[in-house]
Amino acid sequence: MLQVVINSIVYASEIAIIAVGVSLCYSILRFANFAHIQLAIVGGYLTYSFSQIPGMPLAVAVFLAALSTGFIAVLIDLVVFSRIRHISAEGKMIVSWGVALFIRSTIAAIYGGSARVFDVQTDVIVHEGAVFTTLDIAVVTATLALMIALHGFLYRTRLGSALRALASNYELAVTRGIPGDRLIAFMWFLSGALAAVGGSLIAMQTRLQPSLDLVILLPVFAAVTIGGMSNVFGAVIGAIVLSFAQNFLIWIDFGSLFLGEPWHIPTQFRDYAAVLALLIVLLFKSGKASGARK
Repeated sequence: MLQVVINSIVYASEIAIIAVGVSLCYSILRFANFAHIQLAIVGGYLTYSFSQIPGMPLAVAVFLAALSTGFIAVLIDLVVFSRIRHISAEGKMIVSWGVALFIRSTIAAIYGGSARVFDVQTDVIVHEGAVFTTLDIAVVTATLALMIALHGFLYRTRLGSALRALASNYELAVTRGIPGDRLIAFMWFLSGALAAVGGSLIAMQTRLQPSLDLVILLPVFAAVTIGGMSNVFGAVIGAIVLSFAQNFLIWIDFGSLFLGEPWHIPTQFRDYAAVLALLIVLLFKSGKASGARK
């Protein structure tokens, strides 16, 4: 049981940082940005590149990658998304998918398709039968620190209050003197930087390759959907709920419960919990919307 809880907390920490950026973008621009997942992969590769500099501490490499990815996100908005503000949310979503494919192809062209592994020194810790590593602790600690810092920024600073005002009512906020375009650019920078940190942490735990986006795409958007697309910290709750659901799903001995012989759901079916969660939430929201129209 303890092992499942630890695995769930670590996995939720990895997903939450990326999910927050998706929610932040949706709360202001009102579209699901699939290219955000690619920003996480960009951040992972930039962290790897910076870490190859002799004497470069890994934490500094992550920081530099986050800054660089933030500026890349701003550049993408300047070149692409700022020019299509007027089109429908569906149109923006389709464009974001095209941007995602372009970024993925660019990464593959630059780094190739082979996997890269971070040279991370980590120690194994055994506690009451549960096994985890110092890297797991670092991942959870980094996520917790970033979420606390983000909460303080959004709710304790004027800039954060302005971003929340844009998310609440963009037109009203702009008429009251809030510089919408500049704050949107800052939002892109912030979401890109968070994506880079999340992508780097996942790459350190697994391995870095262009197809890593396929691994994190579904759980990230499932977490955001569970928590509410425009609810930034709801995405964190969604990541926690999803992670625990996935890990307990493969931990429960369904065979002993129903068949009398041990049988567990294979690990490779864990992501089906994300699909099921998406389906349930979307059906619930659809039913609720239909009831409201009646």
